Amino acid sequence: MAAPVRYSIGVAASGDFDSDAAGTTAGGTALHTQRVKAGSVSALFTVDAETNTITLAAKIQVSDDNSTWYDFAPLNNAATVVLATGTGGADAAVSKVIEVPEAASAWKYLRGAVVSGVTTGASTDTYSIQLRHIVDTGFR
Repeated sequence: MAAPVRYSIGVAASGDFDSDAAGTTAGGTALHTQRVKAGSVSALFTVDAETNTITLAAKIQVSDDNSTWYDFAPLNNAATVVLATGTGGADAAVSKVIEVPEAASAWKYLRGAVVSGVTTGASTDTYSIQLRHIVDTGFR
């Protein structure tokens, strides 16, 4: 008999890019992968780009010490895809779920991060990141 599936929701972080220069990475809360079922992690990103021409892109990062973070690139080393570009008006928030590659579970920690581009941000350029995963109970 298999153990019941235990979903974990709530490793979350939010913030803004107030006065942050283009190229700033805002890292989310780290998830320790010890009890994470490999291949089960996804990240819900919600961004609101209000400053004219600012771009906000999502990425996954990994670490072995919860201090030094590395961008986790897909096999083809594709560039990070922009989720939203500000128009200087009342732009709607954009929400997207990003799959975390299974190989990211080989690192002790992983997190979602948002990187700003093109111009300096404002307090209205916001993000939230929520990681979800299935708990590995060890029961087989």
